[in-house]
Amino acid sequence: SHLLKMLAHLLGDVEGQAFPREKVSEAFLSKTDDAMLIASLKKAAAIPAKSLLFNIDQKATLISKDQTDALLKVFVKIFDESRGYYGNQGHIARFERDLDTRGQYDEFKAAFERIAGIPWTQGREQAALEAGHIDQAFAEVNGTASPGIIRQYSTSYSVSIEDFADEVAAWLERQPDGYRLNFFADEVGQFIGNN
Repeated sequence: SHLLKMLAHLLGDVEGQAFPREKVSEAFLSKTDDAMLIASLKKAAAIPAKSLLFNIDQKATLISKDQTDALLKVFVKIFDESRGYYGNQGHIARFERDLDTRGQYDEFKAAFERIAGIPWTQGREQAALEAGHIDQAFAEVNGTASPGIIRQYSTSYSVSIEDFADEVAAWLERQPDGYRLNFFADEVGQFIGNN
């Protein structure tokens, strides 16, 4: 766990952490005089990157470890959350992602808050109860009514390794050249077990 945390900080920016990447690199550089290690640390620090560091057991709150795609679902959840989408329900995150891709996400959030009287961050947690307000806000920004839009997303939602890889690749293409995204998952052994 400790090694994983150090690697995450050395190889990318870790959101919400008290230790910026530069400070971690400086701390490591000050503890060695090995020229190869110094060069490797400096090279790693120069690569623009983001590290997603998580304990897989803590992030798999709504996912059964027995599911064949349990690991994949946790990685999708972490990636969605890192971009500000609702990771606890993949179909809602996909809805948000689709709106974002169309340049309508901010407009949708504002419309939803005006119509429902609560912020979208609260409404998405209560999507079943807020379905009518979601439909109204979606119709407003989309220009056409689509009753039961969240139910439609829920019905058609699925995850696959290929789709996840494509989504990560598309996100990386929108980043500066050479940008990297690192996933650091702790406690994976309990998900793998004998499988």
